[in-house]
Amino acid sequence: MVVLQAVLPFIGILVGLVVLHELGHYVVAKLSGVRVEEFGVGFPPRIWGKRFGETLYSINWLPLGGFVRLTGEESARVYVGQVNAQGAAGRAGIATGDVITKVNDKAVHSQEKLAAELRRAASAGTIALTLERPEDAPSGSQLVEQDVLLAVGEPNADAPPSPPAPAERDESAAATVGRIAGLQVTPDPRSLAAKPRRIRILVLAAGAGVNAILPIILFAIAALIPQTISAGPAVITSVIQGGPASQSGLQPGDRFVSINGKEIRNGPDVVLQINLNLGEDLDVVVERDVAQEGASQRRTTVTETFVTTVRARLAPERLEHVVQPGETVHDVADALGLTASQVLSAVGLGRGVALPAGVTLALPGGESYLIQPGDTAVSVGRDLGFPTQTVLQAAGIDLVNLPPGTEISIRQGPTGISIANRSGATTKHGEGFFAAVETGWNRTVNTLTVVRNRIRSWIAGGEGLRVQGPIGLAQATGEVVEQAGWLRLIELAAWLSLSLAILNILPLPMLDGGRIVFVLIEIARRGKRISPEREGLVHLTGFALLLIVGVVVAYFDIVRAISARAPCVKRLRHRPDRQALARAVTNAALVRTNRERGRKSRTTSGAAYRGSTPSARRSAGPAPPAAGQESRHTGTAPATRIRA
Repeated sequence: MVVLQAVLPFIGILVGLVVLHELGHYVVAKLSGVRVEEFGVGFPPRIWGKRFGETLYSINWLPLGGFVRLTGEESARVYVGQVNAQGAAGRAGIATGDVITKVNDKAVHSQEKLAAELRRAASAGTIALTLERPEDAPSGSQLVEQDVLLAVGEPNADAPPSPPAPAERDESAAATVGRIAGLQVTPDPRSLAAKPRRIRILVLAAGAGVNAILPIILFAIAALIPQTISAGPAVITSVIQGGPASQSGLQPGDRFVSINGKEIRNGPDVVLQINLNLGEDLDVVVERDVAQEGASQRRTTVTETFVTTVRARLAPERLEHVVQPGETVHDVADALGLTASQVLSAVGLGRGVALPAGVTLALPGGESYLIQPGDTAVSVGRDLGFPTQTVLQAAGIDLVNLPPGTEISIRQGPTGISIANRSGATTKHGEGFFAAVETGWNRTVNTLTVVRNRIRSWIAGGEGLRVQGPIGLAQATGEVVEQAGWLRLIELAAWLSLSLAILNILPLPMLDGGRIVFVLIEIARRGKRISPEREGLVHLTGFALLLIVGVVVAYFDIVRAISARAPCVKRLRHRPDRQALARAVTNAALVRTNRERGRKSRTTSGAAYRGSTPSARRSAGPAPPAAGQESRHTGTAPATRIRA
């Protein structure tokens, strides 16, 4: 099941995206006249290969990507333009179109390097050249490597080599090659390095360009397909004291109408608009139910519109609290402006309440149960037919009284609120063709903006960036398939494609962006190139560093995957059917606030816009949802709570 839901979809998406990336290089290279020697799916060793024209198309064993091998990626190579039939090269059978790659096993990549090696080897009497020669094959032409010996005289083996004459020492590289070998050489016209600099940049950037354009298409396809979305509305479930939302007068129970003029349908719309505008002021419009007393002393509720400006903090500080003697979870929730379930999650007692494996529970009726890895109070109670509270008592877990000295650290959202969809009702939503294309463009731009803002937030001291490698991405793919269905893989593929575009265009050695940097350096140096040996060393070093980073990221991916399944207090992953406990805890937390609601109803009706006590504010809103629970049925149960 894991292979079907996680491994195969991830490999399929990755291979597809990388093949399209390499196809971008391939098409632009072909159109630019650059020889494509091989187009490979996967990485060697090779399973199968077939040559069509001058290109070998191959399938390889490691299905983690693909590659395009272009002629002369780092150097223009030495191309034989003319041959003197009476010279050493003519007598050895060298022909126009051959490419000289080595002289006496010394690599040569330019006419100057060839001339230097020929001078050094001339005194030995025989010069060994390594050539690449195009030869016709049944399936197309290919480059074949050959060794050729040049006879340039019969030297005296006992005599030491004499220094070159002044005339030889001062002659040009072209004259030296012509005098010793009888050749005229030029850069290989079919090599990438021989092309104009703008062409080389286009070829190198083409892959990232394809990955940047592909999300527009994928997001548009996803928009065309009718999908189930929450009908909303998005409701504030809690407001952190002293946060931007609290200072702007927002209260629990407020329903979002628009942010910066954008209509808000549900909770994800609120989160998107906030993340798009980190570090800026938001124009927020909400609806608020206000209780009023009429002339007949009957209380009525009217809906009023409240307009305010809220600052979306770039790097909000975490909420810190140390539990004092006698404090309960409700006291801490009131002090921080949170809900009881949020406080419980912060101390590791939320999201199902994981039970310690290996402990035997003594349950009513003389029944006992040995806790297994991954068990929670909700799952055990459900499987054995006991109330969740009974299981908690048997495990000795108290969800009300917190141990004194417990340190609580909770991440705030940019505006200091928690939101949820007030109704669990859903609706089907799909778009027409032109609207879907516009949505594809907007979602791509929004994704880039959110990534930029996340990096800005991290630099400013906010939450760290989570980096995932292939293992983590495969796990995420499996979760998408399990929780949201195969349709969401289209959106995941769009996000991964955009990530590949950003990664490949970064100025890092071995990546496309790193190679573009060398072309830009050449432009800055007015055509003077860095030697291929030095450039190759830089890319090799970068490749080694990327491998090291990949191993480190894979290690942490494995640790996270193990932690997500291990019997620990803080669960990272959970099944939605184990979340009833958090909802029960929330209802229990409202018992005390419901008592206060009656006492404070008169004041809340008159002070709804001026603010109220924490308990009154909590009672003003709907019953908060279970942490992480998403309601998909029609009714009034709230859906996922999100910090915003």
